[in-house]
Amino acid sequence: MGMKVWVVGASNVDIIAKCDNPVIAADSNIGSVEKASGGVGRNIASALKALGFEVSFFTAIADDEYGHLIRDGLASEGIELVSEPLTGPENRTGVYCCIFDCDGSLVCAVNDMKITQKLSSAIVLQQKDALLSCDYVVIDANLPIETIRAIASLDVKLVADCVSSIKALKLSEVLESIYLLKANFLEACTLAEVEGSEPDEETLQTIMEALVAKGLRRAIISLGAKGAFCYEVSGTGTRGYEAPIAEGLEVVSTNGCGDVLLAGFLRALADGLPMEDAMDYGRMASGINAQSMVAVSPQLSYENVKKRMEKNEQIS
Repeated sequence: MGMKVWVVGASNVDIIAKCDNPVIAADSNIGSVEKASGGVGRNIASALKALGFEVSFFTAIADDEYGHLIRDGLASEGIELVSEPLTGPENRTGVYCCIFDCDGSLVCAVNDMKITQKLSSAIVLQQKDALLSCDYVVIDANLPIETIRAIASLDVKLVADCVSSIKALKLSEVLESIYLLKANFLEACTLAEVEGSEPDEETLQTIMEALVAKGLRRAIISLGAKGAFCYEVSGTGTRGYEAPIAEGLEVVSTNGCGDVLLAGFLRALADGLPMEDAMDYGRMASGINAQSMVAVSPQLSYENVKKRMEKNEQIS
């Protein structure tokens, strides 16, 4: 493919617990616990690499056990880690601890991502020439707001992930500079300043119109069990497209599925595919990921997504 992307964002170690049976609150539940590299930025970087991009990753990790785990994992995937580990007892690599119900849905999570605040605009902009020379720059809203502003001021195709409804607000003033935004329904409502409890057709239309009015030309919005919605503004106007979740999908975990959805959607756009095909590509990639406990499935690849696309076309 030969397309170069820089990812600037968070990395951490995921501690992932999944219950064997429906969760019983305030009790000890039987299940399984795994540990693996994660973080929104790292997940997106890993998924983009699996889908054929040349990836450089700028993140904040410490010179500790978890930092070494992340660094070694990136090296094994062929992802260039641009930043150096931070030393000193005050620095600790981020941790994300999550609990999933037996159906793969997230029950709750706790994250300790303080180290990401070390990704200052001054440090990141030392890589300005490299950022300007790549095909896409991907950021997540874990970054400090001044760093987001600085990257958004560059002449790059900027892709952004909201991370959470609270952190999404950091992106509100740079929407006009974003080439592609990834949000979930709650994050999209927050950015659009729309009250919505259910992602029905009317609410999605209202969100789309509000985001377009704020200058955002293209977005993909994950809707959980209801699938995903995307829109783009072109010379012929604004088009929206909603796609349901793939039928018969056996969900092991939703961990990282939104990150993979974004990576798959971007891969299809980079190939020149129309929005509807990009959505389907992203959904197929996310479906592969949903069948794995780790944030980015080892089964994720360009070839496997294409096979799933072809199989889906035969069924339909």
